[in-house]
Amino acid sequence: MATKKTVTVLDVTGFPVEYNLPENAIDPKGPTIDEIESFILECGQESTNGFGGVKAGGIYLQQSPDELAPCIAELLKYKDDIKNYLEVGSASGGSCFVFNHFFSFEKIVLIDNNGLGRQAIRNEVLRGIFRQELIGRSNDGAICDSVAKMGIMFDLIVLDSEHDYQNVKAESEIYLPFLRPGGFLFIHDTVFAPDGSGQAMGELIADGMELVAEYVSEKGPKLGIGLLRKAVA
Repeated sequence: MATKKTVTVLDVTGFPVEYNLPENAIDPKGPTIDEIESFILECGQESTNGFGGVKAGGIYLQQSPDELAPCIAELLKYKDDIKNYLEVGSASGGSCFVFNHFFSFEKIVLIDNNGLGRQAIRNEVLRGIFRQELIGRSNDGAICDSVAKMGIMFDLIVLDSEHDYQNVKAESEIYLPFLRPGGFLFIHDTVFAPDGSGQAMGELIADGMELVAEYVSEKGPKLGIGLLRKAVA
């Protein structure tokens, strides 16, 4: 029987609300895409209008469930090799929560400038998940130096902060050196921001990164997730 994790978050009025989230609802031998999507739907979205899903709240995830689910299913093929996770643009911590549920990362590093004011929710959503948070803009020299001083290579890097071209281009240039050969790069809003995230993704592919897939919702808002892989040699 699946156990539950209780998460207390603040609603838009500042009132604390408790949500029971499934913690071990997925077969660790290999969940189906439908099982992954069901888990994501149960977790809750930032808003159903903006991100699809069936309920707002919970972990305030800012992803379309039927885009994220097949992306995770693809990455699970390489689960044993995905241990170190870097996320740029964490907001409520929803993406990290979902990814960590399936991968149980050894190292989690989150970068966020707290511009959306979601840090209190993030603290609750990620309660009990060991992580290192770097607060500031992704292109801040002190933030970049902190990542460099860790002396580790990441297996999965998520770019999900501001989606204009200049920002995504800058983040990819800054953080791709910390992605190990064969590691994966996740870029959000490739369809929603075609001249931003979408264009930056296209240039990365032209420069030699492998396009694993682009996931576009068939059930809700078409935001777009680009999953790329760094060449091994």
